[in-house]
Amino acid sequence: MKAEKLRKFEYIFHPRTVAVIGASNDDGFSQALMGTKLRDNLFLVNPKHKELHGKRCYPSILDIEGGIDYVVIAVPTLLVPKVLAECIEKGVKAVHVYTAGFSETGLEERKTLEDEVKEIARGKISLIGPNCMGVCCPRSGLAFIPDSSTEEGPVGVISQSGTFAVEFLSIGKLRNIRFSKVISYGNAINLDCPDFLEYLAHDSKTEVIALYMEGTRNGERLKAAMTEAARLKPVLALKGGVTEHGHRAASSHTGSLAGSPEIWSSLFRQARVIQVEDFDELLDTTLALSCAPLPSGKGTAIITNSGGFSVLETDLCVKAGLEVPQFTKETIAELRKMVPLAGTGINNPLDAWPIYYNMPGTTGTLADAIKTLSHDKNIHSIVLHFDEVRYLRHVFGEATENYLKELVEIMVQGCRYARDEMGRTVMICVSLDAYTEDEEDRSYHLLAKKAFEGERFPVYPSLGASIKALSNLYRYKAQCRNP
Repeated sequence: MKAEKLRKFEYIFHPRTVAVIGASNDDGFSQALMGTKLRDNLFLVNPKHKELHGKRCYPSILDIEGGIDYVVIAVPTLLVPKVLAECIEKGVKAVHVYTAGFSETGLEERKTLEDEVKEIARGKISLIGPNCMGVCCPRSGLAFIPDSSTEEGPVGVISQSGTFAVEFLSIGKLRNIRFSKVISYGNAINLDCPDFLEYLAHDSKTEVIALYMEGTRNGERLKAAMTEAARLKPVLALKGGVTEHGHRAASSHTGSLAGSPEIWSSLFRQARVIQVEDFDELLDTTLALSCAPLPSGKGTAIITNSGGFSVLETDLCVKAGLEVPQFTKETIAELRKMVPLAGTGINNPLDAWPIYYNMPGTTGTLADAIKTLSHDKNIHSIVLHFDEVRYLRHVFGEATENYLKELVEIMVQGCRYARDEMGRTVMICVSLDAYTEDEEDRSYHLLAKKAFEGERFPVYPSLGASIKALSNLYRYKAQCRNP
C-alpha cells in the first residue's frame, strides 16, 4: 500500500481529535467516545445545546478552534451535504456518515442526494458510509458502542452492515475475541471494502480478517484486494444475499448489487478466501484462527464422557472433512494403564469418564491422557468435550466447586502441553443445556470456560461449532500448502 494512502488511513484509525456533529443526550457515539482515551480530544456539535455530557457543545464545526481529524456525522439526511461541506472547509481529514436514508431507500430523489454527497467528498475528504456505524479501534480509542472492548487483539473486521459489526464486536468480546479494527462501511460511496482490505492486509496489528458483505460496486477490484490480503494472512468471508429473498433484502439494506451465489463462491475460491455460511461460523472460525495453531493434518482425537455421543461426534468430524483415526497400539497401551476396562472406550473418540472422578482403577489423570494422545503420530488435533458439571454436583455435592477447580486445572495443564510442547491444535467444547435455569450450573460452566480462555484456547458452546471451526482451520492450512 502506498505511503500516501497509509497516511490517509492513519487519520481514520488513529485520529488526534474527533467531533460528533448531531450530538445529543442519547447519542450513542458521544457516549461511546466519552468512555475512551479520546474523551479529552472529543468535540460535540449541535446548535440546540450549549453543553452535553459535561462538555461544551458548539453550534458548528467551524466554531471549534484548532484542527479536527475525524468527524461522525449524525444529522438528518437532508442536512448532510451542508455539514459535509463545512467539514471540508474546516480541513477535516475523514468523516463517518452515520445518517441513513439515501440510495438504500430505493427513492430516486434519495439516490440523487447520495450522488450529491459523493461529489462533494470526491478528492477532498475520506468518507465512510453513509448508513453505517463507522470505525472501532481499541488502540486509538475510537468506538461506536458504549463499553466496547478496550483490549487490543489480532482480529480485523470489515462489515457492510452496521448491526452485524455491533453484534460481532459485542459477542466477540464475550467469546474472548480481541480486535485490532472493526469497520462498518454501509453504502460505500467513497471508501469501499477493497480500500479497507488493502489497509488491513498490510496492518501489522491485524493477523486475521473477517468480512461480511452484501454486494460490491467493483468486483474486479474486490477480487484483487482479497487475493492480496489472503496471500498475507487468513481472510474469512460471509456473503449476505445469496438467495432470491436475501438478494432483495440486501438491495433495500445497503443498495447493493448482490450477484449470484455461484459467482461469489467462485470469486472467493479464486481469491483463496475461506467462505463460511453464517454469523456463528464466521465468529467461531475467527476465534480459532486468532489463538490456535493450524493443524498439520486431518487426524482428530475426541475426548468425551459418553459412548453414545462419541458416535455422533465421529460423524460430525467426517462430515466436516476431518478424520477420526484409530490410536496406535502404543497409545492404547498407555491409556490402558490409566483407565479401567469396564464401561470405557479406549478408542477414538476416547470415552474415559472414570478419570474425571478419580474412580477406583484409575492410575492417571485427564492431563496424562491428553499428553499421551498428543504423542500419537496419527493425531494432529484434539477436541476436548467437557459436559460434566451436573454429574460432578451429584458426586461431590458441596465440594463441587473445589473439585471442579482442580479438575479444570488438570485439563488445562494437559491441553497446554499438547499445544505448546507438541504443536497440536486444541479445541475446547464446554457445553451447557440451553434450557437450564440452574444458576449454579451456569456459574460452574463459566468457571471452566474462563479457565481455558485465560490460557488462550478457543472455547465453544457446542461440539458442532468446535468441529466446524477446526475443519476451517484445516481448510486454510491445506490452502497454504497448495497455493
